[in-house]
Amino acid sequence: MNLEGREGKSNFDPLKYYVSYGLFSFSNGLFGIFINVLFFTSNNISDVIYYQLSLQISQTLFFLVGTYLIAYVSARFLYSIGTFLKAAVISSLFISPFFSGNAVYFGLLYGVSSGIFWAGNATFTLAISKTIKRFNFLSINSAVSNLNSLVAPLVAGLLIAYSFATGIERYLNDFLLASILLLLSGIVSLLVRSSGEKGGEFHVKNTIIKEDKYGKFRLLFFTSSILGMVMSAVIPVYVFYLTRNFVLTGIYGTVTASVGFVSNAIAPYMKKKVKRYVPYAIFLVILSSLAYIVRFSYTLILIFLASSIILFFITPLSNLGVSEFMQYLDGFKRTRHFWINREYYLVAGRVLSLAGILFVADYFSLYDAIATLPLFATSVLGYIPVLRNSKK
Repeated sequence: MNLEGREGKSNFDPLKYYVSYGLFSFSNGLFGIFINVLFFTSNNISDVIYYQLSLQISQTLFFLVGTYLIAYVSARFLYSIGTFLKAAVISSLFISPFFSGNAVYFGLLYGVSSGIFWAGNATFTLAISKTIKRFNFLSINSAVSNLNSLVAPLVAGLLIAYSFATGIERYLNDFLLASILLLLSGIVSLLVRSSGEKGGEFHVKNTIIKEDKYGKFRLLFFTSSILGMVMSAVIPVYVFYLTRNFVLTGIYGTVTASVGFVSNAIAPYMKKKVKRYVPYAIFLVILSSLAYIVRFSYTLILIFLASSIILFFITPLSNLGVSEFMQYLDGFKRTRHFWINREYYLVAGRVLSLAGILFVADYFSLYDAIATLPLFATSVLGYIPVLRNSKK
């Protein structure tokens, strides 16, 4: 009876995780876009890029540290500690001008908490979803995440736009709310019974994967992060650059989250069609990216439309790719070294895209940097080797 009781309670683990990750997503919706806007000064995107680059480097390093710590603590513990650290780091913006005035230093500090969080999240979700359909779990989790973050960017834009404060204090209410939600997310995660992977030896040399059939995943990780980095970090700042309006920038975040929610909500029922039409989806993503080249009175409308189309097709493709990767990992007892190897390629793709945007923006203009997006969009071709032979 006791075992049955435990098994019954563990069936609620996905639900508890959805709540926890939903709170995290809402917080990220409040913070993610506008931290980039905060560092976007004097029409210069360099500080935004430097913040993102330092974040990616620090996050990778501490993802490795977090992966090592799983030998001593559970993935669930790392996940919760990561959320608490994120809340503390965000609060530091208002405690010390040292961090708020330097994009690189803040990026390095925030990367510490992010690396710990994502190291825990990787094997935590793997354990929670092991006895259920992975693709459905990922789609539902993404849909819940999008649903929770539908209003977050708009709320953030309103809080900032109608604040009576100036300078960084203008962001206080928004970022304070984001910190509180992170604390709640960490508390809820501790209620999940499944603790995720823990124990076993770990060596950095093990993160160099030489397993058969892994090459296609290397390509997927590297290429999938290239366009994603530009869409999440650069395009929202570009919308603010065009409008100088916090509310419209928040609306952009809400619209893209809405598209992600709809795409994820129908993904489990459209699984076979998504697979069947992968080449068509990739073609539409690349075609839509051409809209970023256009400059005329309705440029903003085109950006909203193009971003929506791209995210609508990228979301289920990304879920399918991660689902295939998790199924591949089911054949291994220890998976930490695979996750850190994945992080190597993800960060390499992000750094490449950020460096490309920085180079063009510095030597030409932000307009010209955005016009290179069709080139980055061709990276979605990297999905083909993994999804072409995915199981029905």
